[in-house]
Amino acid sequence: MKQAEDADHTLMRRIAGKDAKAYRTLVGKYLNFCVRFAERMTGSRQDAEEIAQDVCLKIWNEAPRWQPQAKFSTWLYRVVTNRCIDYKRKVVPLSVVDAETLADSAPAADDTIIRAQQSARVRGALQQLPERQRAAVVLSYYEAVSNQEAADAMGMQLGAFQQLLFRARQSLKEKLIDERLEMKNGR
Repeated sequence: MKQAEDADHTLMRRIAGKDAKAYRTLVGKYLNFCVRFAERMTGSRQDAEEIAQDVCLKIWNEAPRWQPQAKFSTWLYRVVTNRCIDYKRKVVPLSVVDAETLADSAPAADDTIIRAQQSARVRGALQQLPERQRAAVVLSYYEAVSNQEAADAMGMQLGAFQQLLFRARQSLKEKLIDERLEMKNGR
């Protein structure tokens, strides 16, 4: 792990000197992460790709001022998270694809449809969370980073992050229970 951190730090120093090859290498390593993370935060692939492009541009522009106080990936999590939060503030949220649309879109086995419906419900509930709670869930469960790394990425103390994650899980649980009750009652 230390070698990867050192390699990223070396690439950032080279990018600070406007080394395009180092930039391509670092972006190639992290672009998919940026898109995937942003898509989970925004719920939109198109928005995620736009955010990832902005983040890549920020890597190029911020490299001369970047200080390797933490892992590069921790800094990157924070940049992507902040960019997603900024983006969500500017954009009216899109509705989540409903389960019927998913079921009608392709002939699939029953459990595939059920999994798709459950996944859509979770994504919908996730999109309803406040940005910081959503970021905590995405970092912890979708990106599988440690709580300490997620706390660092969000600029928080570990205890505060753990409380935020606990509240996010509680909110998700409540939203999913409420949705299930509404479905049961035919609303």
